[in-house]
Amino acid sequence: MLNHKDLLDGFRQTSVKQGDTIIVHTSYKSLGGVEGGAETVIDVMRELVGTNGTVMFPAFNFQSWTETHYFDVLETPSKMGMITELARIRPDAKRTPHPIYSFSVWGARADEFSKTDDIEAYGPNSVFALFHKTNGTIVSIGLDFNSTFSLHHYVEFNTGCDYRRIKEFSGIYVGYDREPRIKKYSMFVRRNERVKTYIVPGMNDLLHAGVIKEVQVGAAKVHFATANDFYDNMSVIVREHPEKLHYIEEPKY
Repeated sequence: MLNHKDLLDGFRQTSVKQGDTIIVHTSYKSLGGVEGGAETVIDVMRELVGTNGTVMFPAFNFQSWTETHYFDVLETPSKMGMITELARIRPDAKRTPHPIYSFSVWGARADEFSKTDDIEAYGPNSVFALFHKTNGTIVSIGLDFNSTFSLHHYVEFNTGCDYRRIKEFSGIYVGYDREPRIKKYSMFVRRNERVKTYIVPGMNDLLHAGVIKEVQVGAAKVHFATANDFYDNMSVIVREHPEKLHYIEEPKY
């Protein structure tokens, strides 16, 4: 059973330091047991970057906007696991506004991130663009490579690829002012249903090249990379080896 100090010491093996901005992708169960539960993991991440740093947990909910066409910045739950939902409901967390790719944020840049309202999830005024600009660090706890590092879609969007397309979704949006509005947002989706996302080969290349690094924390493998290193190297794979990021499923007759 890991305690607060065990976790903090473990995550200090990464490159993250006081004052950094981090996105944390998590599998709570991968750690193998934590005293105080998932709340301890959130507290450790905030302590890791300190009062001058910024912590972001994904609060994604794909079905809310793309299927039910409704999003409430205060009420729509995160579908990214226990830690992310506990992070979202903390009273001092701020949620970024995109209804498909939102994040719960604390810290020095929380206000700045909470104002990144771009129609496109990966556009120039998006959370991902600001994270790239600040050269934040991605931290992935115990997750398979195909279920983490969502920044890779931002790289695909900005590098350009022929296996994805922009799709618009409209719905009822309730923001912090509590006024329901009809709004439109877009997302860089798969070109069609036969395109299957599978980024493991490309991610393994980055791991073997040292762009993505790995440490052990408890029972979990923890992967991390800075936004600049990840973008610069993943963009090469998008341009030159897109087959390492997706495959085309054979038609079924």
